[in-house]
Amino acid sequence: MIKTIRSKLSVKVFLLTLLLIAVCCFTTYSFILQAAPKNYQYDIEDADLELSFWPDEISRTEKEYAYIFLESMSDWIEEQYENEFELHFFQSDGQEVSLHNINQLAGGQITDFDKVEKTKTYTASFADSDSIYTLLLTRNPDKHTQTEEAIQKTLPTLCIVILAGAIISAIFYSWYMTAPIKKVSKLSKQMADMDFSGFCPVGRTDEIGVLSDSLNTLSRKLATTLSELQEANQKLQADIDMERLLERQRAEFFSAASHELKTPITIIKGQLQGMLYQVGRYKDRETYLAGSLEVTDTLEKMVQELLAISRLDTPGYTCKKCNLYLSNLINDRLTAFEDLFMQKDLTVEQSISPEIYILGDMQLLQKVLDNLLGNAAAYSGAGNQIIVRLWKENEKANLTIENTGAHIPDEAISKLFEPFYRVDQSRNRQTGGTGLGLYIVKTVLDLHGAEIKIANTVQGVIVSVQF
Repeated sequence: MIKTIRSKLSVKVFLLTLLLIAVCCFTTYSFILQAAPKNYQYDIEDADLELSFWPDEISRTEKEYAYIFLESMSDWIEEQYENEFELHFFQSDGQEVSLHNINQLAGGQITDFDKVEKTKTYTASFADSDSIYTLLLTRNPDKHTQTEEAIQKTLPTLCIVILAGAIISAIFYSWYMTAPIKKVSKLSKQMADMDFSGFCPVGRTDEIGVLSDSLNTLSRKLATTLSELQEANQKLQADIDMERLLERQRAEFFSAASHELKTPITIIKGQLQGMLYQVGRYKDRETYLAGSLEVTDTLEKMVQELLAISRLDTPGYTCKKCNLYLSNLINDRLTAFEDLFMQKDLTVEQSISPEIYILGDMQLLQKVLDNLLGNAAAYSGAGNQIIVRLWKENEKANLTIENTGAHIPDEAISKLFEPFYRVDQSRNRQTGGTGLGLYIVKTVLDLHGAEIKIANTVQGVIVSVQF
């Protein structure tokens, strides 16, 4: 039965409408009954004052004429107080007697009136009898209160209220029926326009509730599927763009590498052929053998750097990090470069904070420091300074290496970390290296999550690294 009611819209509407009208009527009557004043026209104290004189009257009356006195008093009370009070007369044992015959019991007890509104109890005896009687006045339960009278007077108003309640109920249920259908219709239109962001909040279990839940589920699944397709397309496009970029960079790298390798090989080949056939100036073999060896050293250095780059760029490569004493490593590398600095007549100013540790690969970071210190020595003229500072700030280690007397064109700063790029466009080996040093530095620092910047200063060029 309950399952049928919950699943059938027509039955549900009929029962709910019927229940709502009944509740409306009941609520209206209850509200009036509860809100109207629960009082009578006369106070019980007024009757109590009258009753206090009756014992004396009874004491002057003979018992056989008691019914005349009591009936007359009862009629007087009914007339005086508009039937709001009743007179009760009890024997000494608490049994109530009839006002028309005090020798006949009325069937009540004085204790029956303990919880009702009543006057004080008064005792009296008749002139010719020693028997003690008790009398009191109580409210007449058959008398209509002002509340009941007010309800009777407001019956026309109550009818209007009931009618209005029925109309409101009909309007409410019209809304109750059409509102969810409108929501379902709106959601279906959004879905037809390929907009799956809508939601139909209808918490029902009937046919409309099942339909709205089905549409909500369908909308969510379509939105999820569409979102997944869009994300997959975006990821695929990003992968394609990245692959194209890597392929282009790889092609540019190999093109530059082949050019860089071709130059020293051509020089060595020419010098060896000249010395072999003793052509002109190449008859001085000692001089050109030394030159060939120098070019071979450069070629070897380039090949080693290419191998290092190949290893660092291998997919999935991770460096072996450990808790590294950075302060000590920098001091060791400065000591290793002392001879070079002395040969170039360079002075070193250092400010290395002690006890600075980072998580890193010692061999790779040593290569970084060697490249940076080597560049600082290579591009600073005699009599200049190399200023090295290391300090910790905001839980980050900061390293700067500044070489005075040098300058980098502003348009070249953004290209310094590109492979085979040298500021000297003539690619003179006396003024520039292989062009891979800073590229390796940037690659290693990226593996360590560090940032590097190069900028011109008033004195020269500064390299800033933040771990």
